[in-house]
Amino acid sequence: MIELKHVHKQYKKRDVVKDIDLLIPQGARVGLVGPNGAGKSTLMKMIATLVKPSSGEIYVGGQSVTRKKNQLRKRIGYVPQDIALHSTLSVRDNLTFWSGMAPGSVSDEWVSHLLSMVGLRQHVDKRVDQLSGGMQRKLNIIVALLHNPELLIMDEPTVGIDLPSKTDIIAFLKALGSDKTILFSSHDLQEIEMLCHYVLVLEEGTLRHFSSLNDLPHAQNPTHELLKHLKIIRH
Repeated sequence: MIELKHVHKQYKKRDVVKDIDLLIPQGARVGLVGPNGAGKSTLMKMIATLVKPSSGEIYVGGQSVTRKKNQLRKRIGYVPQDIALHSTLSVRDNLTFWSGMAPGSVSDEWVSHLLSMVGLRQHVDKRVDQLSGGMQRKLNIIVALLHNPELLIMDEPTVGIDLPSKTDIIAFLKALGSDKTILFSSHDLQEIEMLCHYVLVLEEGTLRHFSSLNDLPHAQNPTHELLKHLKIIRH
């Protein structure tokens, strides 16, 4: 589904992503972890067609993110870390606005299904700033899913919300089905392990590790133990 060949990104003479080769299969849910400044957001934005690589090639479903950008945006949903909603508008009006901005067609039945899945259907006439933080995060994710993309790229989508809301979001993402490929970054290793099949570790722009979670040697806290082994964390 996602293939990176010698992908490199430089900002102001600083290497932020360094010569990454990677192959992610269709339907995989991949947890992207690493310290702040590791290049996680830049890598995700390049895959999402929002930032152009300085060199190398990225393919999504066999199409180049630089040469087939417009076609690929119909197949990709991107959830930014910051909430991209109009806070003074209602849920319904936000959905109407973002449906008009979506790169692909939007089905009313699909939107209704998403709202039911996250428990927002009864709140569609509320203003966004009247919703809880967890509800706002759920709506932020729905906006990225309006055109029912094959690939969902999520940059710390649960930051700043409580545990029940995080658990709801993880359950919702798993319920989207096995045909959705998800790239999910988080500093919460527990939610990575709840959601993902694979773990991808970046440090200082370098790919340090990529494998199935099932292939990690520790049954308890496998991602934490991996980061200790890589000396990214100490304890």
